[in-house]
Amino acid sequence: MKFIMKHFPFLFLLVFLISCRDKGNTNQEDKYQVFINKAIFYRDSIINLDSAYFYFNKSKSITNDSQSDRKVYLLAEMAKIQKTKGDYIGSEATATEAFQYFNRVKDSAYIFSVYSSLGTSYQSLFDYENAIKHYDLCLNGKISKSERNTILNNKAVIYLIKEDYNKAVEILEPLIDLRRSDYEEIDYARIVDNLGYAYFKNNEKEKGYQLLNEALRIRDSLKNDTQLISSFVHLSEFYEDDNLVLAKEFAEKALKSAKKTDSPDDKMESLKRLIDLSQPRESKEYFNEYIKINDSMNIIKQMSKNQFAKIRYDNNLEIEKNEKLKLEKNLISFIFLGFGIISLLIFFLIRSKNKRDKLKIAYTTETRISKRLHDELANDVFNTMTFIETQDLQNETNRENVLQGLDAIYGKARSISKQTGEIRTGKEFGAQLNQLLMSYNSKQVSVIVKGSSAVDWEKIKANKQIEIHRILSELLVNMKKHSQAKLVLVSFETLEKTISIQYKDNGVGFEKEQITKNGLQNVENRILGIHGSITFESETNKGLKINIEFPK
Repeated sequence: MKFIMKHFPFLFLLVFLISCRDKGNTNQEDKYQVFINKAIFYRDSIINLDSAYFYFNKSKSITNDSQSDRKVYLLAEMAKIQKTKGDYIGSEATATEAFQYFNRVKDSAYIFSVYSSLGTSYQSLFDYENAIKHYDLCLNGKISKSERNTILNNKAVIYLIKEDYNKAVEILEPLIDLRRSDYEEIDYARIVDNLGYAYFKNNEKEKGYQLLNEALRIRDSLKNDTQLISSFVHLSEFYEDDNLVLAKEFAEKALKSAKKTDSPDDKMESLKRLIDLSQPRESKEYFNEYIKINDSMNIIKQMSKNQFAKIRYDNNLEIEKNEKLKLEKNLISFIFLGFGIISLLIFFLIRSKNKRDKLKIAYTTETRISKRLHDELANDVFNTMTFIETQDLQNETNRENVLQGLDAIYGKARSISKQTGEIRTGKEFGAQLNQLLMSYNSKQVSVIVKGSSAVDWEKIKANKQIEIHRILSELLVNMKKHSQAKLVLVSFETLEKTISIQYKDNGVGFEKEQITKNGLQNVENRILGIHGSITFESETNKGLKINIEFPK
């Protein structure tokens, strides 16, 4: 996303220059080489996959349909990037787009790359039948021994998930009998580990134990933390019934390695083991950490989906404008101006979203942000894109409708950004908290705040300040949406070792078992996260009283 922000002015200049030049085949090939070289550079750097996707898409946009092999290659690379970033549905759509070119490039290795991407996407979406189907299509193609072994291992993993351990053993046993020269050491260790796990789950514990330890030995010698995680998790599960201490020790090693590699999926898998193996209090801490990582992943994945859709949307819009420039030379200035206005609006929309990207991970533990992005923006963007694709933009009314739609999208994005903005901690926190509380004063609701200025907020840790801000924000949002309250009182009191906050309103209230339904479960989770306590007192039509207490 940062790449798009940085290069949008350059793209305007590029569009203008291209419109003024001869676009012969030689020129298109030169541009293709520039784009593809940048795409490969960013792809290989791994951390710039969004930029790689951008340039692969640019390369595809200037590739003729007659260049089928090239089209399949570009779509395969784009699908792999989307899969890596967690946009499995988008990856499926991109890979499927390549099918129309398959009949012209029957033996291309890129076809099997497409099938492989589809297989792993379906596997991640729990559509195991389709995953196996596309893995089998890969196996029928011209792929290397290493690729074949990887696909077979992936199939075996599906059968492990489905608890069909005999089938997993049937696939994996022949693989470890191959020559070691057919493998990289790390790939061999992966197959040995999965076979050992299959034996263990199939009640052949002795054989399973030997292979699990063999895989651990190889991975440890290679100092590969990414692969060690799998060994630690499998051994933790192996020891769970006979030696809980050792089972937990392996789970802790898995979490330590996952933190080294900074892999959210591996951290969550390790935390699930620790939640099951720990005492209640410690288990709750692991659970809270799991929830934070999971919420952050959901937000990142949703933003990735929007990001890839936006890149393709921008590119399609550029293509459409360039085609119009070819046909209507006399209107070039007007078309460029219109494109510039639309693109600038998109630029500001992306900049607004980037402000949200820069928030700390701790701020993004609520899935409601992701839900709001989906509910309030995705449909509008889709509808606007559909309108652009199907309507004549030379029509003044249609152009005006497009601008109005983009303006509405921009307005909604600004609103979301403002409501989830940065929380200033330290000496400015008290004033900001008061500002938050008083912002809910209106003709319909009176908010009274007592005792906030008596609290020495500078002595409260920053993470606690942030959680209290979020908690009170949640309560006020819930009040505004559901309570129909006319009067709200928020009072603060400093005790010897704790801070006490009392919230009261005269709204409709609710039964206690409806806490989750009313959106207050997040409030309870947050206060537990800072070792505080919370009690709810409410009955239908008798208002709501909440007592919060947390250590200084």
